[in-house]
Amino acid sequence: MKRKTLRMTVVILMAVLAMAGCNSKQAEMPAANSGIVETYEGTVSYLGPEGTYTQEATRQFFGTEGDYRSQKTVSDTVLQLLDGNCEYAVIPQENTIGGPVYDYLDELLLHDNPTIKGEVELPIRQALLAVPGTELQDIRVVYSHKQGITQGKEWLKENLPSAEVVEVSSTAEGARMVSESDTGDCAAIASIGASEVYGLSVLAENIQQNEDNKTRFYILSTKEAYTGKADRMVFSAAGEAGDLPKLLAAISKNDLPIISIHDRPEKTTLGRYIYLIECENGSYEEYQKISALPEFEFRYFGAFPIR
Repeated sequence: MKRKTLRMTVVILMAVLAMAGCNSKQAEMPAANSGIVETYEGTVSYLGPEGTYTQEATRQFFGTEGDYRSQKTVSDTVLQLLDGNCEYAVIPQENTIGGPVYDYLDELLLHDNPTIKGEVELPIRQALLAVPGTELQDIRVVYSHKQGITQGKEWLKENLPSAEVVEVSSTAEGARMVSESDTGDCAAIASIGASEVYGLSVLAENIQQNEDNKTRFYILSTKEAYTGKADRMVFSAAGEAGDLPKLLAAISKNDLPIISIHDRPEKTTLGRYIYLIECENGSYEEYQKISALPEFEFRYFGAFPIR
């Protein structure tokens, strides 16, 4: 009887904690393999407008309610953080089909202050949206973010081969433009959630090339980077491409599985790159061993939970 009572108490406590996390702008999440619980509280900027996948990722990480502020561009989103107008910023960083979002990774590397406090993996289901009453054969122009265009290009080639495809700042921005159009011949590639926000009809669902399509998002902050072991750990290493095997050997020696590695030109000398590397179950202690390599200049972004 005592064991049953204890079990019920634990279940009730877990339910209460879950409800508290989902209904406030504060979330407490333990980093993997550690006893540390980090509190995420404050205003959050994200790539808007309302209805973007970034907004969905923000709500998935921080909860359904909070002080969430949409921005027109990722640059604006990060600058809001750096200017002290918010405590966190959420940016997309990689997609299954479109690959790394290099413009956004460059924005992360451009500034010295941001640390990474978390990561979200969000399933992406693209849909073709239009004003109610529009038929597929009416469509002459399709708006979307470049990732949405990349993810839906095979469907467009097969179903709307003559349509003009126009890149805009976000999938939700494309939906907004369609909702304000009075021509009746345009559509947007965006989420079904965006159709509800902007009063559009869904002409086609799941038009992405891959049913396992996902986008990963970083949760940025200017707070001190977490140094304990966690789900993921990110650092950068700037150096010659010819020295990359030494870097990979050091990572392997420390038994750190690589989740991703992206190279960006250092913009100083040909052949020099900044490698942004994400590892699984890493910590600052392991980073220190790798960063002893004299061939590279290193920067630690933090260890963090993934949701």
